[in-house]
Amino acid sequence: MASNHLKSYLLEANANLRPLFYEIVKQCERRNIRYDKQLVTFIMNLVSLDPKFEIYMETLSADRRNHDDFVEECVRILGEDRSPSLVTLKMQLYFLENFFDREDVVEKHTRNLLNKTAYLLKEITENDVITKDEQDDIFSKIIVDIVLNMGLGNPDNKEVINETLKALNSVMSRSDKAKFVTLDKKDRLMALKDIREIVCGIRIFNKHAGNSTNGISDLPRILDQSHESTKSILQITLCEIMDKVNLLTSALNSSIAYDLRNRTIVTLLPENISAEDLTNLKDLLVMYRQHEVYTRKLLDELALIKFNIDTCNQEYKAKLVKIHEAVQYRTAIPTDRVFPKFSELTRIWLQFQNYIYLLSEINQISNTLTNLTEKCLSFDDLAYRLLGESQVQTDSDRLGKTAGKQLILDAEEPNCEIVPYSLAMKVELLKFCVWHLTEADGVLMPGNVDMGVCQYQKDCYAFNIPEPVVFFDEDPDKYLFKIVQLARRKIQLITFLEIFYKVQNSYNSQSSDVFRIKAPITCEQEVQTELHPVPSNIDRQYRWNIWDLRREAIELTNMRMKRTSSCQTTKAKLTQVYPPKVQGTQTRVSRGTETEERRPRLKKTETPAAPSPLEVYSLTVESLSASSTRRSK
Repeated sequence: MASNHLKSYLLEANANLRPLFYEIVKQCERRNIRYDKQLVTFIMNLVSLDPKFEIYMETLSADRRNHDDFVEECVRILGEDRSPSLVTLKMQLYFLENFFDREDVVEKHTRNLLNKTAYLLKEITENDVITKDEQDDIFSKIIVDIVLNMGLGNPDNKEVINETLKALNSVMSRSDKAKFVTLDKKDRLMALKDIREIVCGIRIFNKHAGNSTNGISDLPRILDQSHESTKSILQITLCEIMDKVNLLTSALNSSIAYDLRNRTIVTLLPENISAEDLTNLKDLLVMYRQHEVYTRKLLDELALIKFNIDTCNQEYKAKLVKIHEAVQYRTAIPTDRVFPKFSELTRIWLQFQNYIYLLSEINQISNTLTNLTEKCLSFDDLAYRLLGESQVQTDSDRLGKTAGKQLILDAEEPNCEIVPYSLAMKVELLKFCVWHLTEADGVLMPGNVDMGVCQYQKDCYAFNIPEPVVFFDEDPDKYLFKIVQLARRKIQLITFLEIFYKVQNSYNSQSSDVFRIKAPITCEQEVQTELHPVPSNIDRQYRWNIWDLRREAIELTNMRMKRTSSCQTTKAKLTQVYPPKVQGTQTRVSRGTETEERRPRLKKTETPAAPSPLEVYSLTVESLSASSTRRSK
């Protein structure tokens, strides 16, 4: 199951790609291509991992051609409606969205049941009760609520209602009922929960004691039958998948030959098979292998549910025996010791119901995955033509050819290490041969872990034959980067081979250098911790209480409405700024009716004297001489 980070990246829409999303949707509508918005988002997130489009990691290329190429690539994938690659992507999207956590499934069904009975619960807990008729009406609704929430039968069946009423009356006396209707809403809810569990436990015990058989199903028997039916369906589905897988793997294996001298794989195609046909068979094999992985996960989940069912069944029988012993001596045992046993029996009963929901979810997921694969184009005829006269082999037959062989590295200083395989060990690429994936352009050939696994930087890889491990050891990064390049072209391999993080980390690299980062070397080192590594810094104006800041802000806001008459206060100076007053003298204002100019009177001592005759003569002579000079010139 994918991690939460992986699911959030692949399933959530990137806000920066929203304009391209609308463009893809527009192109699909223009070309009459059926699409699902969640599928479009899923494909966009996978295609964006290819660095040639330059739109990954919250950034968007400024080149319009990159946008157009990205949109065209997404539309091309969506347009191949029945192609194996698109069907594989649909399977991956559906499984990521719906493969469940058991607690989530139980919570979802509980929430749905509460929504259906919400109005009934509101009437029980919130209505005021005054008269006896109103009290009887409340407890009639309580009976229906118990039947619906505990799964005790059909509430329209009168016998079911009567049996529940008898169980309720054995728990609550008339005084208890009168006290219940006087409680507030919160206390009513708590009391109603206890009433449900005790009444349900009494009805279950009565059924097994032979006192009543109305409406209650035999859940342990139903669960056993449902488990066997679901297991049978999944096993049949897995057998059908493996028939397809064995046919396609054998056909592709017959079309390749090993050129160990040149360290490569040669493809040999008959005249009636094209390269495009071979690509379709490879994609079809990926689709069935993905279906196989999901079906095996469902089988593992089913086995765990079966274990839990058996455990609950044992507890269920033990509780019934204890209650039967307690009821035999009910006169000596107080009710406060008997009623909790009924509640415990009810909790096991509810667990049985939860397992029914889980089995239903498994069946639904399996049916949906099968329906998706049936929509894919059939290539059986093409596979048989490629197979020719060769025989169809299973994975066991194919791996048996290398039985007894071991992976051996002949380099003096190898980059890798050969380690024995253990069940707790995780082998990368789902145990498929790394050499076939890179050199045969995506052929899925299961590796033989009995020969050992090749460990490189804490990651383990398997091989189908022992010879290519020497080639891989010489330059492991080259082969890993080839797988990344293959996944960029066939985006369904990113989720299938679980190499999302390898593709993501190599986004900014166009070569295998990204894989050459070695693991950090660690050593034990003692360090004396400094007593006070950071000097103390006490801020006297720090306010730890937000309300102090709010009160100060309100005070400053109020000051803005005030006015200072004489001097600024300490706090007011932060909110008011008054420029200095301009100093000047008062002048007399000119009136509109005064026409003559007023001149200031001079004092007698300041009266100027008239010029003397000698001064007048000298000024006259100077002016005449100056004018004669100008004429002569």
